[in-house]
Amino acid sequence: MNTKKNENGNPLFGMLGTASTMGLHMVSGPLVGGGLGYLCDTYLFDSYPIGLSIGVVLGIFAGFRNVYIDAKYLQKKQEELDNNGE
Repeated sequence: MNTKKNENGNPLFGMLGTASTMGLHMVSGPLVGGGLGYLCDTYLFDSYPIGLSIGVVLGIFAGFRNVYIDAKYLQKKQEELDNNGE
């Protein structure tokens, strides 16, 4: 791993910030999905466990999707840092 600084400061801190949001994506996705599913069950459809379950599952998929996108971004940035150091 290259720790060379560029003109904007240390690029590793930016990558660390992106990596730290990956955990938040895994928590916030199911919470938001479950909350929306619960609201749909309570106020729209009156079918309590179904909407909540669907919302949590969709939230988990959304969380994994966001983590995948962040991982691709981190990999691209690391490759750029490695290529600039050669």
